[in-house]
Order: sequence, then C-alpha cells, then structure tokens
Amino acid sequence: MTSSKLTSPTSTIIRTSETPVATTQTPTTLTSLRTPSPTPQRTTQSVLTTTAGTCDNGGTWIYGHCLCPSGFSGDHCELQEVRCQNGGQWDGLKCRCPQTFYGSRCEFAVEQVELDKVDAEVGMEVSVQQDFSPELNDNTSKAYSDFTNTFRNQMKKIYQNVQGFQDVEILSLRSGSIVVDYLVLLKLPFSGQLENEYEEVREALQQELKNVSQNQDSCQNNQSLCFKPDSIKVNNNSKTELTPEAICRRAAAQGYEDFYFPLVEANRLRCVTKCTSGVKDAIDCNQGQCLLERSGPVCRCFSTDTHWFSGSRCEVAVAWKALVGGLAGAAALLLLLVALSVFFLRSQRRRGQSRGWSWEDDDRKWFEMWDENTVGTFTNLGFQDEGTVKEEDFHVDLESVDPNLRIHIQRPEVTSL
Repeated sequence: MTSSKLTSPTSTIIRTSETPVATTQTPTTLTSLRTPSPTPQRTTQSVLTTTAGTCDNGGTWIYGHCLCPSGFSGDHCELQEVRCQNGGQWDGLKCRCPQTFYGSRCEFAVEQVELDKVDAEVGMEVSVQQDFSPELNDNTSKAYSDFTNTFRNQMKKIYQNVQGFQDVEILSLRSGSIVVDYLVLLKLPFSGQLENEYEEVREALQQELKNVSQNQDSCQNNQSLCFKPDSIKVNNNSKTELTPEAICRRAAAQGYEDFYFPLVEANRLRCVTKCTSGVKDAIDCNQGQCLLERSGPVCRCFSTDTHWFSGSRCEVAVAWKALVGGLAGAAALLLLLVALSVFFLRSQRRRGQSRGWSWEDDDRKWFEMWDENTVGTFTNLGFQDEGTVKEEDFHVDLESVDPNLRIHIQRPEVTSL
C-alpha cells in the first residue's frame, strides 16, 4: 500500500493516499437518489393507487406499483441504473471510483500512479504477562474486544516516535500467557534508500518494545499490560518487498499489474504504462487516445466533422466525403455486378431452352405428321406420354419393311449459271 497520486487522460494528477478514494469524474445523470452500494438499488418510494399506472421500459404494473426489469428503476421504470465497475461505489449521483480507475462507471484504468510514500508492514510477536482465558478464542467476545483495544492503544504510545508508524493490526491471540501475533503498519517516504530505512525501522520497533518491557516500574505503575522481554520477535515471513517493481505491482490497478513498470525520479516513484506520454516506448495514438485494457494498451480513434481515423495507431485519416463517395461507388458497382449476373443467367437460360427443347418441337411435329400405315416409319409412345426417352421403350418396326422394295434416288445435277 502506498500514498500516491494518479493520472488519467481526462483529469489532472492529484496527490492522494493509496487507500481507495474517489476520483472526480463526469457523472451519469439520474433523477432519484440511492444509497451507496456496489450494485444499484431501487430506493424510490412508490405511492399505492387504485388505478393501473403506466410503466416504461417494459415494466409491469403489479399491486399498485411498477415492477421494473433488470437495469431500470423509478416509479415508472424511467431511470436506467448505472452499474459501477472495478469496485466503484454509487453515491446516488455518480460512481465514486477507486484511485486506480476513472470513468463514468469506473471502467478505465489510470495510465500512471505517482508515489511519494510507500505503505509497508512488520510482523511481530510478544507475550503479555496475563493468564489466557477461553473467551479470548472468540473474537466476538467482550473479553477479546477489551484486550485488543487495550493492546492497540498501548502499542500506539510505545511506537509513536518510530518513523512512519501508523497503527497496529492484531492477527491472533494464543495461550502461553497471552501470545499476540500482530502487524505494525507503516507509511515510509519513498527514496533510493527505502529498503535500508525499512530495516532500520524494524530494529527500532523491536528495541522500543524491549525498552518498555525491561522497565518494570513503568509496567507496574503506568502500563496496564506487561510484556515478557525475551518473547519479543520480528517475523521475517511478513517482510514487505520494497523494490520499485514490487511496489508498482501493489499500487497498480487490479488486473492490470503486468502493464505497469517503475520510473524512479528523485524522491518519488512513478508507476507508468505505455499509455503514459513522455516515457520511453510510449504508444503514439496520433488522432486517438491510448487506453489500458486487460489485454494491454490499445488506441481508440477519434472522428471529427471532416475526417474518420482508423488503424492500430489511428494513423489513417479518411475524409467523410471520400468515405461516402467510396461507399456510394461500391454500392453502384455492386448493383452493376448484380444486374450483369441476372442478365447472364437469363441468357444462359434462354440458350438452354433453345437447345434443350428443339428436339421436343421436332418430335411434336413428327407425331402430328406420323401415319402408322406408311411403310418405313415407326413411333415410340414413351416420347409422347412421358416426355422422356427410355431405352426399353425404343423399338424399330422392321416387320413392315419390304426388303425387296427398290428405292430410286435421283442424282443431283450440276448446272452452270
């Protein structure tokens, strides 16, 4: 946890604590107030009437009020609910976003986080010279509450002069007198020597508690709790990693940690992304805005009254007139292709009809002229009845042919003009 100030593309940098606080963003306008909650709630009171009312947006009038579908609220379902994202809280007028997000619904991650103080913690253990009672196993009991409040208040007095001390958080109570496992919460100024300063603070915490525990007069007269000097321990397992990379991962927007990297400047740390202007390898979106999505930085392109921009870096500018003209030309070309296709298909159909039905026309003429008493002719009723040729129906009438009949064909004569 760190003290930080955040930068978003639409707001100035504000120095704040890393503890989630609201950022000022453009609100979504509603006409009714609601109690703050992570998800929208309908709090508008309804007035019972004896006549059916009018419900908007698909609402249903039931028992004197409108039953609204999901996403709508109000007496007549006239209000569209706003769902705050990424831990945002609805205050009745707008989404109050955590410091690492912005937008009307807290939907965008900030492009950088600036830190001048860094939150850290030290795990410690000490035994209190007091009998352990079974009630202390129950963290909802009065005995547990009284003991932990006394312990915290006494530790605040002991550690009040230690650099960066903020508070004490009790983790557990165990038997053996009363063994207390607790965290000391710190807020240290960022510097290039931060890790060394953290080690010095760890030693100071242990020494301050030893000094108090060894002063028996102070324990008996002024202190309500007495500590065993030899029981004071610093837990190395809870040691806070304070490299710039580790600090930035803790300070980054949740779910976007892989896209922040540290930039050390004098006595502050900037956790930046490739959407941060002025840093090395920053993305230039030209006529667009760089936004940090869960897949990484992307460019969202703008459009103006005269141009439309596209491309992975919004580097392509297209005039609206040219775009409209191109679309009109493409539509005309498409219509032309459709017309040509229709014309071609009709031509092919006509050709097919011309070729495919000529033999039927000849057969029709044959049936009209055919005389079964004429020698040398034949017929097949399959042609006439079914309109299709079948091999088994095709027979040549040879019985009526006279092989002795001589056929005389007059030879053609060649004449000159």
